[in-house]
Amino acid sequence: MQLNIYVPKGKQDVVRKLDAAARELGRPKNELVIEALEKYLQTSARPIRLGTYPSRVIGSLSRRDIYGDRVKQ
Repeated sequence: MQLNIYVPKGKQDVVRKLDAAARELGRPKNELVIEALEKYLQTSARPIRLGTYPSRVIGSLSRRDIYGDRVKQ
């Protein structure tokens, strides 16, 4: 899989720092970027939390309360 990204002129320094870090560490740039993305997503991404709802009616309701006039007497 391949990922190409546009780097705005104002962020070109980030790419220079990435180049320097890759040379220093002797690792490919793509490994450093993927590693950084993994760490970011593990720590910064919010997990999706769905609300919980009671699975039964709480309190006392009669059939008449629920169905109103549709209930046969």
